[in-house]
Amino acid sequence: NKEILQHCAQTTQTVDQDGDSKLLIVGTHRDLEKQCIGETRDDKNEQLLELLTPSLEGHLIYFTADGSQLIFPLNTKDPNEDDRKLTTELCQTMWSIKESLVPQKIPLRWLVFHQEIQALSKKKNVVVLSLQDCSHVA
Repeated sequence: NKEILQHCAQTTQTVDQDGDSKLLIVGTHRDLEKQCIGETRDDKNEQLLELLTPSLEGHLIYFTADGSQLIFPLNTKDPNEDDRKLTTELCQTMWSIKESLVPQKIPLRWLVFHQEIQALSKKKNVVVLSLQDCSHVA
C-alpha cells in the first residue's frame, strides 16, 4: 500500500536523523507473481524506487548491487534452495545491522505511549491513527 510506505518513509526521516534505520522490502509470494495481471515485479520495483529513494537513500537495502531492485523475491509457501539461502542471507544482514547499532535510551513514558498507540491501532484495525487519536492517548 503506497500510503503505508509513504508514512514509513516520513516516520523514518523524522525519527532517525542519524541514518541508522534500514528499510528492507521482502516479497513473500514470488509463487503468485504470475497472477498479477498488468504489473510485474520490475514495475513494482520502479514504483518503490520512485517513492522511496529521494527521501530514504541511506536507509534502503537493495536486492541488487546496482540499486535497481528493492524487492527481495521469496517463495515462502514452498521455498526452494535459493529461497532458503536468501532467507539465511537476509537474517544475517539484519542481525549484522542490529549488532552495529548503538542502543538508544528513551524515556519510559515514550514506551508506554508507543504501546498505547499500538493497542489503539489494533483496536481500530487501522495502520495510521489521526492526530486526535494520538493526542487523546498522550
